[in-house]
Amino acid sequence: MRKLFSSLWILGLATLLIFPLLAWPILYWTDTSWAEVFAIESSQIYSIANFLSAGIIFGLLMIWLTELSYFEDALAKYKNLLSGFKITRFHVVFLSVCAGVGEEIFFRAAVQPICGIVITAIIFVAIHNYYSLKNMKVNIFAGFLTLFIIFLGWGAKEFSIWHAIAGHFSYDLVLLAYYRRTS
Repeated sequence: MRKLFSSLWILGLATLLIFPLLAWPILYWTDTSWAEVFAIESSQIYSIANFLSAGIIFGLLMIWLTELSYFEDALAKYKNLLSGFKITRFHVVFLSVCAGVGEEIFFRAAVQPICGIVITAIIFVAIHNYYSLKNMKVNIFAGFLTLFIIFLGWGAKEFSIWHAIAGHFSYDLVLLAYYRRTS
């Protein structure tokens, strides 16, 4: 039971709770209801699978990039970020759900309508500390990630927030599962 309530558990819950709480005043200010945030048309439900697939494919692409010798030194800190944690299968799924739901509520529902898709994507990647003034190799990685986040932003705008959540969830799931097995 002690393993279940680790710092990863707290990190996941914080992401799941704090980001929506930060979104709340912005949604209030922009007169957006929670029902509007989570609304989805029945005709859009089946396309969520496309975003799950895109997250998986992009996650595999990013794993491939991080394993290239060209990026090895530049991305070592990102690859080793979770090396100090004992990540279980539960953590992989739990953290993926928490990040997918919590971050997408804040960025897609609250920030994106104000800042637009591209600026929100740049802010998202910057907050995750992927841009570097010193290392161009990291910026190449960040550029690919920014394109994926733009894709998620487009999905949230054209379809629903559920599409962005699905893509974010599956991307994180692939990366966390991979790094769990390799660390």
